Amino acid sequence: MPDSHRESLSPEALNDAICELHARAGEQRRPLTADEQRIYQVLVAAWGEAMQSQQALAA
Repeated sequence: MPDSHRESLSPEALNDAICELHARAGEQRRPLTADEQRIYQVLVAAWGEAMQSQQALAA
């Protein structure tokens, strides 16, 4: 399924979500679960896309 309908989030919002994911695991003193790792990978990819879009708009 294409990502064309995915809502665009700001890089800041995505970064906050990434930080929250790590903070929750850190509070429980455990590594990220397999599901959290997958979520992390999607968030980081979306953050990279958002950063590229923001840079393209600035150029």
